[in-house]
Amino acid sequence: MLKCVRSECNDFGMAIFDAVSYEGFFDGYACLTVPDKFRETWLDSHYGDLLRRVFSKVLGPEFKDYRIRLLAPSEKVPEIKLTPAPKRAHRVAAPVAKKPVRQKLSLYANYRFETFVEGDCNSTALRACETVVEHPGDMGMNPLLIYGASGLGKTHLLQSIAARLQETRPEFKIVYRAAYDFLRDCVSMAEASFAGDKALYAERQQKFRENYDCDVLLVDDIQLLEKAPKSQERLALLVKMLRSKGKQVVLSCDRHPSSFKKLEQGQAPARDSKIPQLSANLLAHLENCVAFGLAEPDLNTRMGVIREKSKDLPFASDDREEICRFLSIPPRANVRLIEGTLNWLRAMHALNGVELNLACVKQLLVSPQNDGAKLTLKNISETVAASFRVDTVVLSSKRQDKGASLPRKVAMFLCRELTTESLQEVGKAFNRDYATVIAAIQSLVGLMNKDESLARQVQDIRYMLET
Repeated sequence: MLKCVRSECNDFGMAIFDAVSYEGFFDGYACLTVPDKFRETWLDSHYGDLLRRVFSKVLGPEFKDYRIRLLAPSEKVPEIKLTPAPKRAHRVAAPVAKKPVRQKLSLYANYRFETFVEGDCNSTALRACETVVEHPGDMGMNPLLIYGASGLGKTHLLQSIAARLQETRPEFKIVYRAAYDFLRDCVSMAEASFAGDKALYAERQQKFRENYDCDVLLVDDIQLLEKAPKSQERLALLVKMLRSKGKQVVLSCDRHPSSFKKLEQGQAPARDSKIPQLSANLLAHLENCVAFGLAEPDLNTRMGVIREKSKDLPFASDDREEICRFLSIPPRANVRLIEGTLNWLRAMHALNGVELNLACVKQLLVSPQNDGAKLTLKNISETVAASFRVDTVVLSSKRQDKGASLPRKVAMFLCRELTTESLQEVGKAFNRDYATVIAAIQSLVGLMNKDESLARQVQDIRYMLET
């Protein structure tokens, strides 16, 4: 080692090194001896870095540094001991556990439990889906079927399950498929089979098994498999296999299983059948499902949906709550119709820069079939009667009980407010004189000033008529 250092020294340095001895490698240090203090100082200041570099290269990473010992005048220079550095133990790298690869699912970013608006029409189905997330594979909720008409939130709930499980159970393999995606996977195998390519069929079959060997399977809108009995059979076998392993299955459909007609094995689906048909095996699994339905959104749910989905709309701040109320009054069969209304307002604001206050929103949402049409005494009476759940004839009868007098007063009030008809014409429509109409209107105004819920009910009927 000292020879390696000497090769990089000048003549004077070589003379210095002639008096330096290497004693060995002890406790991580290279030990050197020199005869006097001068050589110790010179060696350390001029060749310290070189010594450390050479020793580290020869002795390995265990080398810490070197030490210099001065010889006493009577001591002889010790013989050089070629003490090798301790052999390094060969360490076998511990195998690194592979982290589970998180599958990339095709999910909508805003389809989460947090953004799902709960109401009486969907609360039970929502609780069931949250239970599946907490206890996936529990036999009490496996398989789970969510059913309901289009646009009521089935896809939202299924994707919420997938998104939440990705967060809470990253080790799970989750497969989410729309029915058409599942059908495409099945057709891919069938094409190879029809082509007679056994190798390709075996390859695609193996790929199908690997793709669907999962911890949680979610298939959306399975009624779309109605005309594909082979794919139905494959789905039935897949559900059976996953259930036997204790894996969770969640399906969605547009109707209750009792609404399907059983299709026996080998029987072709009827092309002109008005009743949806499913294979006997798949239908057996659906009938064994825990099924929860989604109903049309009620007033409170519609209003909650509108509040949630209109956060980005620049409604006038003073009118925002009343606009949401106005938009939620007309019954709508599903959430997509609500979204369509909001998209229309969004587009009108972006393209024309209109201010979205209550008056403007009312004007924008006049339906084309009613555009330019005037409200009549008859359709106001019919709307009021329907809201109070009484027959229209009651409004013009001689009954004076509250069940007849209150809706009659409301009808008279709205006829006066929303039409240009005279008091005499309004009274004639209800078999009353104009003085009775005036007294009824004044009485209703007094009642509304004292009863906020009644005032709210009258305003809602007014919104209904205006839309």
